Amino acid sequence: MDRIKGTSLKDGIHHDHHHDLCSRRDFLSRLGLFATGSALMLSSTPVHALQSSSLFRKLAQLETDKILVLIQLNGGNDGLNTFIPYENDHYYNARPSIAIRKNDVIGLSDTMGMHPALEPLRSIWDDGSMGIIQNVGYPDPILSHFTSSDVWLTSSDSDNIKPSGWLGRYLDGDYIEQELMNQSNVPLAVNIGGSSSLLFKGPDNNTAITFSSVGALDRITQQGQVYSTSNLPDTAFGNEMRFVREQINNSFQYAESIKEAYDKSSNQVDYESRNISMSLQVVARLIKGGLGSKIYMVSLDGFDTHTDQPSSHQNLLQLLSNGIRSFYDDLKAGGNTSEVLTMTFSEFGRRVEQNGQGTDHGTAAPIMLFGDGITPGFFGNDPKLDRDNLDENGNLVYEYDFRSVYTTILTDWFGLSEQETAEVIGREYQKIGFLGSEIPTSNGTDPSIPGTFKLEQNYPNPFNPTTTISFSLPASTRVKLEVFDIQGRRINVLLNSELSAGSHRVRFDASRLASGVYLYKLDAGQFSESKTMTLIK
Repeated sequence: MDRIKGTSLKDGIHHDHHHDLCSRRDFLSRLGLFATGSALMLSSTPVHALQSSSLFRKLAQLETDKILVLIQLNGGNDGLNTFIPYENDHYYNARPSIAIRKNDVIGLSDTMGMHPALEPLRSIWDDGSMGIIQNVGYPDPILSHFTSSDVWLTSSDSDNIKPSGWLGRYLDGDYIEQELMNQSNVPLAVNIGGSSSLLFKGPDNNTAITFSSVGALDRITQQGQVYSTSNLPDTAFGNEMRFVREQINNSFQYAESIKEAYDKSSNQVDYESRNISMSLQVVARLIKGGLGSKIYMVSLDGFDTHTDQPSSHQNLLQLLSNGIRSFYDDLKAGGNTSEVLTMTFSEFGRRVEQNGQGTDHGTAAPIMLFGDGITPGFFGNDPKLDRDNLDENGNLVYEYDFRSVYTTILTDWFGLSEQETAEVIGREYQKIGFLGSEIPTSNGTDPSIPGTFKLEQNYPNPFNPTTTISFSLPASTRVKLEVFDIQGRRINVLLNSELSAGSHRVRFDASRLASGVYLYKLDAGQFSESKTMTLIK
């Protein structure tokens, strides 16, 4: 149920007031940043270097080389028009004039496909480096933009929002001696564009340093400082101005390391000169330059599509897919795709039924994942759109709690223990199998159970260094998937667990193996089959 008016365009003045609150809040957040930090720009893109001592201490202890890149889709992305259940009549009946036509959908499974504007992502999907978690949300959802954003950023229950971000708490643990942090000149996290995010605020401090524009970051990379202290008048005013500028310049303790990483790298693909692409361009350059930051966050605004959704949503998805495609290709050219996990998220989805030529605030929505370290495919069931399976407001009922996503990232990506993760998130949540080859994922074909066992040829084949092995089960059974070399010696057990009926995919990473022909074997109940695959490095 809506907690406040303003979640629908028909709310009129309440809707406008709701968005005014968001704008004023963002403005006040920026003022707060300038009180605790200073502005910096890189290539006309705002960059925030986050110096939370918590993050550095924890990551230093873990000695991880993993990087997380978060893309926030501000405004509430319409998940049903992003990944379309194109065989579901309820979808087309609920959206007679804004639904994506079946012939235009890019098919990803027998029942699910993606918006045609996401065509640039098709090759990433085909390479086995893209995953989609369906129906992500939380209990008792709030349909206010900034309140729901706070729920996501702080990993809170909707009736008790914490004052600190989930990554801020992750970074704020006192795991090693303070001297270690003092010896480092590398920012733990970097926020590109907009104001400093609540995501990185720790329980006791907010240590974000704001690079308010890419131009400021340009000055850092060219001069090693934000404001020049030369050519100021030899007056009391000039002396005061010099002192203020020196204090601001000194606050950028990471300027040298940022400049060094930026200068040491280059972008190896072309990016659009548009907001999200420019932000990801900077992130790619800092990663490839070896800055050492473990978390990056960028954002794309405009997803509050109450009106003119067909054209506005298409434009946004085109911007997003072009940016991600360039970013992924750039990382791949630099050999960095295995160490970077990229994830999109939005504060909520949209309602199932259209309202005019748009959609009002909704609940559950999909999350996209990219990287060589993920298990590819769909996670979760197709959205259930019949009236009996929607909530009282006609919204989707969530299948995965977003905190299960966070739990998976902290444990399976950054390597925290289950206890540490529970302390950060607030309690234990079940993990989702999008990281690690031992956990398979459904391909979104839940309504149509295969009639027979089937083991597919791995794809791509030949491959280097990763490939995806797909198989189908007509019934639940114990499944073992193993890899052998040509002499018959077992190399790896990719899977050994009970699986439900359906289609499954498992990712195989052969980065530690030599070129050659390998055998993979599937045992499922009384069914057994083997196929060969070729690794070429």
